[in-house]
Amino acid sequence: MRILKQLTRKKNAFFRGIKFNLINYRYRNKPARKAFDPAAVRRVLLLRLDDKVGDMVVTTGCARILAERGYQVSVLTGPICSEILAGSEFIQQVYLYRPRMSLNTLRAAGFDAVIDFDDVTSYERFKLLADLRATSVIGFNKEPYKLYDHSIAFFDGNSHISLRYKQVVKLFGIVDDRPYHYHLPGCRHEREKVARLLSQAGEVELRIAINPFTASEDKDFCRHQVATLIERLHALPYRVCIVMVGRSEKIRQLGLDMALYIADSTINSAVEVIRSCDLVITPDTSIVHIARAFDKPMVAVYNKRKLKNTGLPGYHIWAPGYDKAKQIVCEEANVADVAIESVWPVIKEQADRLVAARS
Repeated sequence: MRILKQLTRKKNAFFRGIKFNLINYRYRNKPARKAFDPAAVRRVLLLRLDDKVGDMVVTTGCARILAERGYQVSVLTGPICSEILAGSEFIQQVYLYRPRMSLNTLRAAGFDAVIDFDDVTSYERFKLLADLRATSVIGFNKEPYKLYDHSIAFFDGNSHISLRYKQVVKLFGIVDDRPYHYHLPGCRHEREKVARLLSQAGEVELRIAINPFTASEDKDFCRHQVATLIERLHALPYRVCIVMVGRSEKIRQLGLDMALYIADSTINSAVEVIRSCDLVITPDTSIVHIARAFDKPMVAVYNKRKLKNTGLPGYHIWAPGYDKAKQIVCEEANVADVAIESVWPVIKEQADRLVAARS
């Protein structure tokens, strides 16, 4: 059975490669690229097909700038990112992406430009872009592919991820010298749930959000690390409230004492917990950038694993990138192997400073 599955995967990959080449062959005689004319663009569709929260949070800065300049900005993304964008004042429409979905509604919207932020080169991605039939397709590092009308050359392991999005703003001829900010609308219902949860702690001097889990096991905190952090935080000479951030069933399985969490949590639960807390502790870049959206003091722990699609250093590209955040880059391959003594002084310093500032 295992051999059969391997053969099936190889066969599917082989035929996807053929179909990928056929799509590119279709555009072989396409005229040479012309300079991008933003004056010809009114409706813009941003692609965030992988449904990754961190990418979507960073994308909101670009979307906001374009919308402020009069462009009608829509997003095609997955269910989690759709939820985080709900209620956004600068997004015209959020379309839910599904593999092999009908594109009739998107084609009817008549987008003048589609912006693909990823470095992905796959048959599925190229077929979607071809079938959208947008006037202009914009991508990154896609110079060899004539499907793309405009390719932004950007492959820089020394620059923060936000600079990538600033290149789109620059392409549209927009001069914006303001700091690049993210924008999250949040959810009133979840905000009220968080307020009720925090009220259980009574009067405290510091509210601390701890997010132990990421999308990759090598970046997760282990239970011992989290339990030790909670114990040390409660031993500080001032009263703290600790709120766990993450999927409620996984948090529940940790069996932690002296920490609160939202039952039946969603991504907007995480947004509202972070909005309501004073300090954030996390190994997850999604939470890092949600915290940056609210300019929250933070301690973020990274390993040195490189990005899957590009091989670039994720701990540099996806760094917090703002003054109130402290980044710890560990030498261990797994964050779970980091000794608490390596991170505790930074956490304590952040907590002490926040409490002292209120005295």
